[in-house]
Amino acid sequence: MKRLLPTIATLLALAPPVLAQGLDLSDALKALPSTLDWQSADLNYESAVRQLEAALAAQGLKLSGGADYTLREGGGSGLTVSGTASLGVLPWSSSADAVRSAERALERAALTRREARNNLYIALHTQYFNLRQAQADLALAQATLALRERQLQIVTAQNQAGSATLSDLLTAQQNLDTARSSLLSAQGALELARLTLAGTLGLNPQQLGNPTTAPEEPSLPDEGLEALLQRALASRPDVLRALSQLRDAEENLASAERNRLIPNASISVGYSDSGSGSTLSAGLNFKSGTASLSAALPVGQATSSTLSQGYSLGLSLSVPIFDPVSDSSIRTAQTALQAARQALETARRAAELDVRQKYQNLQTAQAAIAAARAALNTANQNLRTAQARLQAGTGTSVEVQAAQVSQLQAQRNLEAALIQAQLAALALQNALGADLTAALGGK
Repeated sequence: MKRLLPTIATLLALAPPVLAQGLDLSDALKALPSTLDWQSADLNYESAVRQLEAALAAQGLKLSGGADYTLREGGGSGLTVSGTASLGVLPWSSSADAVRSAERALERAALTRREARNNLYIALHTQYFNLRQAQADLALAQATLALRERQLQIVTAQNQAGSATLSDLLTAQQNLDTARSSLLSAQGALELARLTLAGTLGLNPQQLGNPTTAPEEPSLPDEGLEALLQRALASRPDVLRALSQLRDAEENLASAERNRLIPNASISVGYSDSGSGSTLSAGLNFKSGTASLSAALPVGQATSSTLSQGYSLGLSLSVPIFDPVSDSSIRTAQTALQAARQALETARRAAELDVRQKYQNLQTAQAAIAAARAALNTANQNLRTAQARLQAGTGTSVEVQAAQVSQLQAQRNLEAALIQAQLAALALQNALGADLTAALGGK
């Protein structure tokens, strides 16, 4: 950043004593992961992680056991224990669909978390520099009040000597009243700025240090605007979320069409031993994509004197000929797909407009810096002229004091322009889909 004049140190030296210790911007940024908003974004992401874990668990092997006890009239009883294992093996199983959906939901949760973190990052910069500006405004208000008091003293003396009119006196008094009002406003703004930043960082306002990091003058990205637009379309969370939702809609339509076309067919094989009463069977349902294996074994039951063993093979097929429910599901999925495509196109257009606006804002902010520097140079020259006139005996001390206030105002305006430019640069990077918090070590 180009060197600022020492006047800014004067502005900050006039800040209230509760802000005596320094607070560096980098230290404030390091505290972001411990803030409530950051942790809330992390919890929302963790919720999506848990949902994916649940979907993966539902897709895995499932085991269940059971028992059947029968008491027969005339004597005799039997206890049979059984067990069943099932697993989704075909790619169109409902559990596989749920896993893919949960994976896309996790991707969207990661994008939402990055978006929330970026917003916090920009908000902290804004609050930090707002506090710095509030301190400068307070110092400027104090200097202006001192100038108005001195001017009123001079006009009062001139009025008493007959060289100033009553109108001049009333105008000076009005200027003083305005300066007092501005001072009260600056004090309130400083308190609010301190409370806002302290609330974000979770600190006691009285423990909040003096913001010591000055704003830096940014530069435009090296790429051209068209290249920036392409980068934004490939990286922005809102565009990527819309793309993920489009994939969801495509998957839902494919699932509805598959559910309509694939018949409810299953195949099963079994083995039974009537002598021992044990059975073993395996099956595959083509519609649900689930394979199962079941076994049953009698416990404590007498063996039959007639031994018989046998195998069985079963096939079942049910073809949907007229299924209005499935047909309606397909039409609903088609409509949802069209809506998702339109939402993606809308997101892309909004992203392009946002990038163009943010790019223009940065260019405008950079131009404002040049104008603010020129105004500061003029204020510096006016101060030197007033000081030279005072030394030559052709000027007054109040003219020097007025020139000093003008210099403070010009210095404050230059820093305000630098702040706006830095915030505009951050907003542009956010619009391009950059991860502003990558340096903070967030996952």
